[in-house]
Amino acid sequence: MMKYLPVWPVLALLIPAAAAFTSVIRRLSFAGNLRGIIILNAADAAAEMNDRTNSGLPTNLHQRNIVVLCHNVSQDVADGIFDVNNLLKGRIDVLARCITSALWVSNRVRTDTNLYLMLSPHNVTIEVQGSCVRSLTPDERTLALYLQRTLWSYEKEKHSIQRHGGQELSSKLSAGSVPDSRLVGKTSQAPHSKYINPKSVPMSEEKRLRDMHKGRDAMINRIRISHQGKSPLPGFILHQDDTLQTRLRKLILQSSGDSNDILMLSETGVPLWEVLEDKQQNQPESAINIGQNKTSTTLIVGNQIGYSADDEKLLMGIPSVREVSLGPLSLLTSQCITITHHYLDRLFATTYD
Repeated sequence: MMKYLPVWPVLALLIPAAAAFTSVIRRLSFAGNLRGIIILNAADAAAEMNDRTNSGLPTNLHQRNIVVLCHNVSQDVADGIFDVNNLLKGRIDVLARCITSALWVSNRVRTDTNLYLMLSPHNVTIEVQGSCVRSLTPDERTLALYLQRTLWSYEKEKHSIQRHGGQELSSKLSAGSVPDSRLVGKTSQAPHSKYINPKSVPMSEEKRLRDMHKGRDAMINRIRISHQGKSPLPGFILHQDDTLQTRLRKLILQSSGDSNDILMLSETGVPLWEVLEDKQQNQPESAINIGQNKTSTTLIVGNQIGYSADDEKLLMGIPSVREVSLGPLSLLTSQCITITHHYLDRLFATTYD
């Protein structure tokens, strides 16, 4: 007959192993949070000294403004409450890629470009100034940390915790999101229905909401540790109550040159390169290469959702807005920015030596 091993020696081996595994997981989580803090502290330190990365860049003769209309942005993202280790949730990855495509060339940052991420429907805009950013890196996680720092403040932290925190569970429970045991009991008596324990359903739903609430509190605490009391990063500016009409008006007023082109990308517009070729033929070569007149180009592009009906109505009603196209194929927002930069670099003979 087979002899079974005693239970206690096995438990004596498993319990220390489980404790060690839990300790490793906690250390990895702490290390990820610590890495984010180190990255932001390095950016803060770089803001106090002159960054020499872009010291060889020429004087800007052509200003580029890129406006990205980000629709269906959640309130959490607008408040800076998101997990930098899960950028797909809330599509933070799209925002980070737009920054990389708008500002980065090989080993350099475009100092002639400003990016405006307009978070709709919250009327919140994140402006990223290429001439002012310091220690900017092209990886998406670090850019997500920069965006989170820009969106985060004590007033918004207090407001968001009150709105999404402790009252969330009670509001859902009072709204009837947890099934009533009496209703469950009646529906379970219907013919050919699977039996459901009326006491287990409310408890499981309540536990799910409590776990979600605890996870949210833990994430907010990590964000608070990383950003509380820290000054905004150089080159990242937050604008409140900023609508598309207001932003376009400001860009037109800020333009110091005789030429200010506003280009709206769509699949049905005039080919972009033809528009730029006409501009090059109509403008003297000396003004382009020598820089007698400063020029400005504003590019308007939607996110993965595209333009809303209100956006199209507003843009079509502005005489200075011209609808242009990169082709009939729908491209990613970051790809549209890169291709437009390529055409503008050819037109204005831009170099970043």
